[in-house]
Parts: sequence; structure tokens; C-alpha cells
Amino acid sequence: MPTLPPFSELASAPAPGLDELALALAAELRPGTDADGALAELDALGDELAVLLAGSGDEEDPQTAAAATAALLGGEHGFTGDTDEYDHPDNSMLDLVLERRRGLPILLSVVYAEVGRRAGLPLAGVGLPGHYVVGHFGASPPILLDPFGGGAQVSYAGDPEDVRPWTPTETAMRMLNNLVMAYTARGDLLTARRAAVMRLHLPAEPRLRPILERELRAIEDRLG
Repeated sequence: MPTLPPFSELASAPAPGLDELALALAAELRPGTDADGALAELDALGDELAVLLAGSGDEEDPQTAAAATAALLGGEHGFTGDTDEYDHPDNSMLDLVLERRRGLPILLSVVYAEVGRRAGLPLAGVGLPGHYVVGHFGASPPILLDPFGGGAQVSYAGDPEDVRPWTPTETAMRMLNNLVMAYTARGDLLTARRAAVMRLHLPAEPRLRPILERELRAIEDRLG
């Protein structure tokens, strides 16, 4: 059984781990989530990446490290985007993404960031307008990889200030936004409501909170 604190506790913690927050989110919506198994899988992938980097001959080079991460996760392990059922809730559950090797851009980026962290790399998720990627912040400008596209290196021509590491709570908010929409679209209003309530446990800009509360009330009105 998962040994993680509940989502509400992690969401209000000063510096929650991205992996634990994502798994607590999944466990809140899917009882029986194997959080311990997912953490063990991330540990194993992190060990693989560390060995690969050690054998690269230039593990301190950001380009080499980014390429090795993409080769391991996108190549050898086949992590890629789910283009068949893009918005399915399973694609937002970290344990299932690790099991299926398929998911949304944001969850695949969580995998890259957490595997990289375990291997000592400064990887972090980057929430760009309309897409979510992962950045290697040991380079300037950061090297951007697209986990949804198998780890392909990408460029961004927009505002350079958009290319910044996202916090775990920002990432969880975007994950829950996706899930509220996914469950609502499937008519599962009870789970959509649960996800909408979970968003209120996360820190948010003052202007955003009334919007989240209004969306929750709209779901509750539909439930009657």
C-alpha cells in the first residue's frame, strides 16, 4: 500500500517532491495506486541513467546528458505520447504512465525530471503555452526535450521568460486542470468534482482562486 502523505498535506507543504505529489494526486483519485512500486521504478530508471552517464565519457556536458536521457527514456524504454486517447485520465496518472510508457506531455516530463534528478541532473518541467516539456537547466539557454515526442530536442521562439523550471505545485495544478476536463468530458462528474476540490488545496495566484471556486460550483450544480 502507498506510504505517502495525503495529497492535501503534500499540496500545502513548503517544498513537496514532484514524484510524491504526482503519486498522491493519483492515489486520491484512484484508490489502490501503487505509489511504492512507482517510486521503485523511478529509482531503477535513475540508476540506469547514472550508469549510462558514467559511461558516456563526458557526463558533465549538458548536451551529452540530455541526449543520454532521451536515448534511455524515449529510445530504450519507449516513453512517448498517447496519441490514440490523448485526454484519457490514465495519461495523467504517474504510476500508470510508468507502467504503460504512454501519457500526456506533463506526466512524461515528470518521469524525465524525476529520473534525471535521481541521476544528479538539473532537469525540470517547463510549462510552455500550449505544451509541457522538460528542460536541462545546466545549459544556457536551457536544453529543451519533448518527452511526448520521444525525447526529441526542441526549440522555443517565444518569450525566454517562459523557459523556467515549474514548481511541483504548479505542475500539479496543470495536471488537475487536465483531469477536471477529462472527467467532465466523460460525464464522470463525481470524480471531476473531487479533482476540482483538490485544486483548492494547492497554492494559487489570488486572481485564480475565484475561477477555481466558480468551476467547482458549476460541477456541483450539474450534480444537483
